[in-house]
Amino acid sequence: MCKNPVLKGTKWTAVQEMFVADAGTLTIHHSLEFTSDKDVLVGFSSYMPAHPAMYMNPDGSVDTLPAHSSEDIRPATYEYKNGKLTITVEDGSTTEYVYQEEDGTFVHEESWGEKVVFSRSKEKRLQ
Repeated sequence: MCKNPVLKGTKWTAVQEMFVADAGTLTIHHSLEFTSDKDVLVGFSSYMPAHPAMYMNPDGSVDTLPAHSSEDIRPATYEYKNGKLTITVEDGSTTEYVYQEEDGTFVHEESWGEKVVFSRSKEKRLQ
């Protein structure tokens, strides 16, 4: 029997790193901020460090592409049932997370097989 995790008023985070050939490591921070018994803010931010361009200039030099980042927060609704958390954003798309009671985490499996593990954050949820 799975003990239900406390969600309302909590924030859960995950960090994902992807190696991008010839560019470096793309770092993605995910967050799930549960604001009520049915509402959640789904956050995403990414950072790519500065890296050499994939072309050479006529003089033999190589430009450096600047670092860049992006951030997005979307309101959504959620349902937790039988160890599965389903989050639905405004456009109707859903994402599923499985609760791992043994370590108190949520796991989302990406379409290519990578598992993203969300842990409960110790920081206070923004009001």
